[in-house]
Amino acid sequence: MTDQSTSTQNGAVTLGQAFQEYLDSLKPEARVRHGAYVRKYVEFAGHDLWISSLTGSHVEHYRESQIQATDPQAPERVAALKDWFQFLKKRSYTTANLGVYVRVKKGGNSRSSANSHSAQVRASDETVQMTAEGIEALRTELEELNAQRPQIVKAIEEAREDKDFRENSPLEAAREALAFNEQRRREIETALKRAVIADQQTTDVSAVGSTICVTRLDNESTNTWKLVGPREANAREQKISVESPVGKALLGRRPGDVVTVEAPSGDLEFRIDDVQQS
Repeated sequence: MTDQSTSTQNGAVTLGQAFQEYLDSLKPEARVRHGAYVRKYVEFAGHDLWISSLTGSHVEHYRESQIQATDPQAPERVAALKDWFQFLKKRSYTTANLGVYVRVKKGGNSRSSANSHSAQVRASDETVQMTAEGIEALRTELEELNAQRPQIVKAIEEAREDKDFRENSPLEAAREALAFNEQRRREIETALKRAVIADQQTTDVSAVGSTICVTRLDNESTNTWKLVGPREANAREQKISVESPVGKALLGRRPGDVVTVEAPSGDLEFRIDDVQQS
């Protein structure tokens, strides 16, 4: 659930919330080195997924479908994810270190590789509904990344002038910054190719882009959330994904409707008080 106070009250933390904590805990160079790889996992699993629902099989599924032994970046991705799952264990968000399930199998038969590739191709062809605001935010971020690239390349060239490569931390940091920049640009470019602006609604039925006011019936607390696509979910801005448990329950609803959402601490009931369209 994306509302910080509600999640805390129920002893639940979402992947998106924990990911922000994780980034804040890292030093700048580690944030560059690990941030992109962990962000990709969080986007795959869903920002609004409760960490308490994670299992070893869930992590293995991600590893099998997203990390191939032939990927030259596989060791870095594995190292980043192991560090991430260790962080979750240290914060007591998980009862076990799920990083033990992050390992890359050597080899692999061609049929399974072909099936995995076909699945990735199908996924890349699927459209994703987003708000116009979310699409514009991605375009702005892409422009910023494109503007940063020449500066990073220049930093690499300047760092190379130091012939002692054994302890050339500026060179290593610049290389990592370039790798993060290039990966993030590819992710955004792929997202923009798939993105379609959600149809504007003229009714009181909730949809992507709708702002919904709800009341939690067990304690009469109120919240206002905006329903967005999975790539736009942001706990701090009260934006919840329509693919999250709460978002799914609130999608296609009218004022007066009561919905039930399964939570780690038990079912929660929400009454929709108001639906506003963008």
